[in-house]
Amino acid sequence: MEIVFEIVAPVFGVVLMGYFASKIGWFSEESAAGLAKFVFNFVIPLFLFRTFATRDLPDAIPWGLFGSYYLAIIAIYALGIGVALLLFKRDLMGATLTGMACTFGNTMLLGLALVLRAFGDEGAIPLFLILSIHGLTLMTGTTLLLELGRNADAAWSALPGRVLKGIVTNPLMMGLALGLTFNFAGLGIPGLLDDFFEIMEGAVLPCALFAMGATLARYGFKGRLGQSLFVVAAKCVVLPAIVYGLGAHVFDLPPVWTMVAVLIAAQPAGVNVYLFAQRYGTAQAIASTSIFLSTAFSIFSLSAILYLFDVG
Repeated sequence: MEIVFEIVAPVFGVVLMGYFASKIGWFSEESAAGLAKFVFNFVIPLFLFRTFATRDLPDAIPWGLFGSYYLAIIAIYALGIGVALLLFKRDLMGATLTGMACTFGNTMLLGLALVLRAFGDEGAIPLFLILSIHGLTLMTGTTLLLELGRNADAAWSALPGRVLKGIVTNPLMMGLALGLTFNFAGLGIPGLLDDFFEIMEGAVLPCALFAMGATLARYGFKGRLGQSLFVVAAKCVVLPAIVYGLGAHVFDLPPVWTMVAVLIAAQPAGVNVYLFAQRYGTAQAIASTSIFLSTAFSIFSLSAILYLFDVG
């Protein structure tokens, strides 16, 4: 249990530092937004490039890894929509955002830091393979469902171009694509440039975690307790349990790959859920309360998962 505490405590310590710094006014909302942009637009894309350019990749598409993770995602997303429609009497837009909250985790901030601390470079490849299509699949699918729920005919005509532009201009996708290109072409990174990337890589964990804490301070408990508790249970307990069952007993993944997939699945609801809710003007209370409660609960649930996996 001591090794679990040594992994989790520093991670959430930096998150809490960012949270309280924002709460007491030592770190402004503009600063938090700037740091988050620095992490997403520069630090993580360069980390993705260096990781995929220099690591040994699987010889074939890892269908087992994708199946273990994304079949579970599809099942829980559908469950979230169904429960929201039938039990909580939400419309399609509110139900869609419930499904998103049940599946879209805080992978790029908290998940990235936790996996790298727990498994180091050994966990980097399965981590980034999952993340390579995480935002693309979930955000694209959610956008399509929300547009259907809003029934905006004009928006549908512009949607394909908007989605394609978002993919092409996404810094994370650019870093991933360039890294894979270098790897497949057998190109090496010059020493001086690699030193630069290594320095930037050192900023991944502290900047990402501090940005998460400062961003989380903007949200809070805003109601819809029953529906939000359902989201927390689905996201932090049921989803990782299904991923484990598929990875360990159906697709027979290597143990570290299974553990990484489960740990990513168990991440609390991501802030993108709230951004979508704000953009479409619905389910803001669900998004905010689910992010707040699932992040608090994940301190214990993620610790329990690491303990059960006997990490360290």
